[in-house]
Amino acid sequence: MHVIVVGAGNVGYTIARMLSKQHSVLVIEDDLKRYDYVVNHLNVGALNGNGASPKVLKGVINEDTNLLLAVTERDETNIFCCMMAKQINPKLVTVARVRNPDYIEGTMYSKFLNVDHIISPEYLTAVKLMRIAMFENAVGCESIPSLGVELAMFRVSGKREGVTMIPLRELPLPEECKVLVIHRGKQVIVPTPNDVLMKGDKVTIIGKGEAVSEFNRMLGTVRDPRDIVIVGGGIVGEHLATLMEKEGLSVKLIENDEDRCRVLAKKLSRTVIINDNGSDPSVLRNENVAMADVLICATETEEDNLLASLIGKHLGVSKVIATYSKREYEEIFGMSGIDASVGYYHVVANEIIKETVHNYEVMLLLEKFSEEFFDLRVNAGSRVIGKKLGEIDMPKMSSMALVVKDGKAIIPSSETVIEEGDKVFIYAQQTAIAKLEWMFKTNIPTGP
Repeated sequence: MHVIVVGAGNVGYTIARMLSKQHSVLVIEDDLKRYDYVVNHLNVGALNGNGASPKVLKGVINEDTNLLLAVTERDETNIFCCMMAKQINPKLVTVARVRNPDYIEGTMYSKFLNVDHIISPEYLTAVKLMRIAMFENAVGCESIPSLGVELAMFRVSGKREGVTMIPLRELPLPEECKVLVIHRGKQVIVPTPNDVLMKGDKVTIIGKGEAVSEFNRMLGTVRDPRDIVIVGGGIVGEHLATLMEKEGLSVKLIENDEDRCRVLAKKLSRTVIINDNGSDPSVLRNENVAMADVLICATETEEDNLLASLIGKHLGVSKVIATYSKREYEEIFGMSGIDASVGYYHVVANEIIKETVHNYEVMLLLEKFSEEFFDLRVNAGSRVIGKKLGEIDMPKMSSMALVVKDGKAIIPSSETVIEEGDKVFIYAQQTAIAKLEWMFKTNIPTGP
């Protein structure tokens, strides 16, 4: 596939890096430093120019161009790029990144503006932060609305007796849920019924509706989160506060920029807005942040988020969540002692996959891009047809998480028979992909 990426900021760079593994990619960037960085670090074509210029676009778009992603930091520029691209090649698929909530709510304009898909990494990040905040033990969450299920990662805190050091087959697991993988330090375990949970483990499950909540309660909870403090009133913070207001939560938002606070005060009806520095220990102490159920640090700089998070943990906040933009910060946030962190680039990667991998209903990149969750159609010739799940020699480091039969999603047991026409959803480490391709006679795309 031939892809053009307009804008080489953090979002554009992430997209180009990911797509260049399997597609021909051209990046257009008018900032010389960013352009040079792309040239020196990515195996892509690069053009130093204005991606919104009709002349520039006419020079690079041809009948073989399949996809244009306009992901600069200006919504209007991105929308204009898509409009121009459609004029040059009407068959081209266009994707615009937008930040302004008005554009997100007004997706009815997208066809009129010749934008095939509108994505908002900021909004998607806020949704993910919201889901993690709502489950006391959660450290990660991916919703799959089309199936009515969630992939959720929980930390085993040891708050409740009768959970650790007991074989999974003896745990009171919710019916519509399955444990897919356990992360124990650097060890990754695809569990059998005889494996156990240990304090400090991170365990990923798939579950329907209430089953995810039940699993969270099984691990031990104090109370449902009600009082939330958000540090950072940028686009992510605004989206997050809006979502939490709709849930009836008590929200306090700390933002350093006075003008931005005035804007937020007009948009947020029930959020308490504090104009101050959220990474200042005295500010957090004076605002009684220690009494909050959850502290979410979502400023636009990793350093401020890291500092505010560490201060929050020091003050005794029971759960602290932070965002970061650059992949290089993943390990730092992971080692910091913060309860959960959300990588902005990771949200972007999974959203772009939806626009570029068309043969899959679901394709998610998980932990550090080394794990995937995807669906496969069981076609004629597949080596699993007619077998019970317990009889299938699944590759090491993989698990069949879900089976859809006649449109109905079920959490499979060892007795579930796989039949032609079924759709199966699989968790797998990338090391298992080759054998899965052989078993299902298909090609499976992998992450960056």
